[in-house]
Amino acid sequence: MTFEKNVLAKISLPILLISLPLTSMSVLLPVFTTRLGLTPIQVTGLFSVFSLGLLIFRLIVGYVSDKVGRKPIFILGILFYVVSYFVFYKATTLPLIYLARGLQSIAAVFISISTFSMISDLNGKNNAYNFGKLGSYSEKGGLFGIALCFAFLYNNKLVVGWANLFFTCSVAAVIALVYSLFNIMETKSINNNNKDNIVKFLLPSNKMKIALFNLVASIFTSVVSSIFVLYLQARFDSDLLEIALAFILPTMIIAFSSPRIGTISDNIGAKNATTISLLLLFITLLVIPYLENIYLYGVIWTIYCIALTMLNVTISSIFVEGIVEETKGSAIGQLSTATNIGNTIGPIVGGLAFQNIGLKAPYLISSLGFVILFSLSLKNLKHPTP
Repeated sequence: MTFEKNVLAKISLPILLISLPLTSMSVLLPVFTTRLGLTPIQVTGLFSVFSLGLLIFRLIVGYVSDKVGRKPIFILGILFYVVSYFVFYKATTLPLIYLARGLQSIAAVFISISTFSMISDLNGKNNAYNFGKLGSYSEKGGLFGIALCFAFLYNNKLVVGWANLFFTCSVAAVIALVYSLFNIMETKSINNNNKDNIVKFLLPSNKMKIALFNLVASIFTSVVSSIFVLYLQARFDSDLLEIALAFILPTMIIAFSSPRIGTISDNIGAKNATTISLLLLFITLLVIPYLENIYLYGVIWTIYCIALTMLNVTISSIFVEGIVEETKGSAIGQLSTATNIGNTIGPIVGGLAFQNIGLKAPYLISSLGFVILFSLSLKNLKHPTP
């Protein structure tokens, strides 16, 4: 087994274990908090709190990962997940839910920076494939998590099922922590650090354009993702089972097709992959508000998720090309910071539009945003040279 494949294989189990509740949380968290009496703004605020936590820590964690290596950052990320899931297990009040969500956001920073930097360190020719492979580990964990949700919530009160789910997830995260301490491989040569490069590092103009593009795209994606469950409940009067059925199709497809999506992106080129995915995002978001059936909604939402996955792996792939080893963590931290600025703004916009304008407003706003990005990408988004 090559070093590249060995690194990816070693991180697969811990990523799967810590991802158990992550997919279902986008459905379960709004349902649980709405049951506790939160307003739409308070519910979407949980998504902004998550992104704000990411925003605060990303630059710092990226810098530290260049100093101490990827493995210690990865281990700390799993430790934060252990604590976060335990707080979720005990959470029945709004302050505890916000605390758990904040800890989860810190954990996500450590894991995303370390894993993205690991892939970047490999200097492989199939970056989009590798990013897709990483995403598939998380999505497969999410699939197992959905099964756990059904097991714990079936014939149980929501509060009881919630507690059982997160106790199990905290135990799984502990297992991931122990496994990672002994098995995760360091991919960065610490002795090659150049402190001046790290301190003075600024993104070159082509990378800055990619980061700015990702910021804007993240606003429009998070506008709709933050009101996903609220929309289904209001539009179709859906219960938790119907929402889960509409949600599970894209989850299953992305879990097993992300590497293939990455391979397609590598083969057709970054500009083609970007323009195709933006066009699909525009069309699907324009169509969704006019669908009359929740299961048809699930099909169109699946196409949306495939397009979004292609966009994400493509942007990640072209961004890491040409970045020197000593500053990869810092560079990825800056890209992620831009993304999370968008993910902080988007849920606020989505919640306000949903509550004050109408059910269709978040989708139409995002659709308009993506058609603008599509038009701009035809002229301006070029594959960066290393």
